[in-house]
Amino acid sequence: MNDVAKAVRYHEIDMLKGLACLLMLIGHAIRAQMDPPGAIDKVVLHIMDFSGPIFFFVSGMNVMTFLERNRDKPGFGATRFYLAAAALLFFLGFTYNLNRGSVGMMEIFQGVAMGTAFTYLLMRTKLPTWAHFVLMAALYAAYLWFRVRVEVHPGFAHFRELRATIPLGSDLLVPGIIETVRELGKNVGPLGRLLFVHFSLLPWVLFFHTGALCYRSLRAHPTREKYWWIFFIALVAVSPFVGRRIFPHLFLATFVDLMLRGIPSYVTMTLGGAGLAYLISRRVYRGAENMRGRIGHWLAARLELLGKESFMFLIVHWWIISSILGAVLILNQTTGGETTWWLDPYARAALTIVATTLAVPWFANLRNRWSRVKYYGRKVAAAMIASFLLTVLTMPASIFWALYLSYGTSFGFAFVYPTLRQRLRRRYTKAPQTA
Repeated sequence: MNDVAKAVRYHEIDMLKGLACLLMLIGHAIRAQMDPPGAIDKVVLHIMDFSGPIFFFVSGMNVMTFLERNRDKPGFGATRFYLAAAALLFFLGFTYNLNRGSVGMMEIFQGVAMGTAFTYLLMRTKLPTWAHFVLMAALYAAYLWFRVRVEVHPGFAHFRELRATIPLGSDLLVPGIIETVRELGKNVGPLGRLLFVHFSLLPWVLFFHTGALCYRSLRAHPTREKYWWIFFIALVAVSPFVGRRIFPHLFLATFVDLMLRGIPSYVTMTLGGAGLAYLISRRVYRGAENMRGRIGHWLAARLELLGKESFMFLIVHWWIISSILGAVLILNQTTGGETTWWLDPYARAALTIVATTLAVPWFANLRNRWSRVKYYGRKVAAAMIASFLLTVLTMPASIFWALYLSYGTSFGFAFVYPTLRQRLRRRYTKAPQTA
């Protein structure tokens, strides 16, 4: 994600990543607990579906900015550093999986680690752009082969039966989702979970790769921008019509659909939308400091901050959502009823936006201060272990509160990863030779 040391920033990249974080926050806050959605709700949720694609598209551009700054830096083993940092992110990211209750699946940190590492290795080569597109098509064809099997193969029949019982537009907590996801994981096995399901490699590498290619192309040949406009507009235009015979729902109707979202209509619409968002921002956005008016400056600065601190954001926004749901749970238990009090999903989203906007910079500043203390890594590791033990001990009494206590492990991960990344950078940097 982000190094602790200051580096050159790309305002439109930070802003777009911050926008993706904001859309992600709203979608998670609404879906965490909601009634079956109406027409307006579906439109809102559909807009939120662009969050992951924009985030990963921009992360692909981050791969290229890293290569620009470090490819030819004397004494720096850029490739060894980048792959080691990605591996660290992949494995430490399972603390986030523990918190989300999805240890057996690939979550967003595994997706970012695999997608950026794979894209980095590809973009280091001298392959022409057309060869990259052929490779992307082949990788997506491999995913699509799997995705069609899920819909038609007898081995997935029980999964399809379980999926059909989940109400359309249901929230993350509706009964039946956990059993359905477990059945899917059992059907695909460990390799399938690594390659095909949720934030695995094949459904998402297309977004990382396209973002990197688009950035490289426009940096080297700005006059090619019109071709990228045509390409992304064409993707959006064909999205309502591709694959509809097998995949009838353009709208991702349930959380289970989000685990398998790489259907043609979703990919073409959101990849095209992510590309257009970048092209527009590239033309009109010049950074928060150049925004006119206090409100515009403040909003742009907040988006850029979320983009710069996207790692911390991913932990903090879920913690706030869980805190709100926990407060509702305590209130309902106190009053003696299971549903005696309910917070409107949009009110919950608004509250989460305000709280996250305030909390992310606070936690980031706290991390930066604490990282200077002696034995910082050991202290964070001890706190993570204590959080894990409390999670295990609390699990028999309450799954919700056990997972809430596991935020200690994911916060520890968010606090210590930048420091570990800096240590890796020093490890793979050779001291200059003196005469």
